[in-house]
Amino acid sequence: MWDDAESRLKQALDEFGAPWEINPGDGAFYGPKIDITVHDALRRAHQCATVQLDFQLPIRFGLTYNAPDGTEKRPVIIHRAILGSIERMTGILTEHFAGK
Repeated sequence: MWDDAESRLKQALDEFGAPWEINPGDGAFYGPKIDITVHDALRRAHQCATVQLDFQLPIRFGLTYNAPDGTEKRPVIIHRAILGSIERMTGILTEHFAGK
């Protein structure tokens, strides 16, 4: 399931068309993820947004759904943090625009 999810994330990123790179070993323990990195005025990189696939919580909560073919399937939870933490994003923007 993990490998399939990674290949689908790669396909989605390729179809999006923006440049991207793999950070080997950077995945979360509960599933693969996409991290969005921004650069400030001093060219420092900051990881802010993230989209994470979670295979563990559906198991822990016993979540299932009935597929169209009548079989019971396990869902995947998608966690999204569009700005990362509000505090971190506010700090990055404040520095980037020199407090203006």
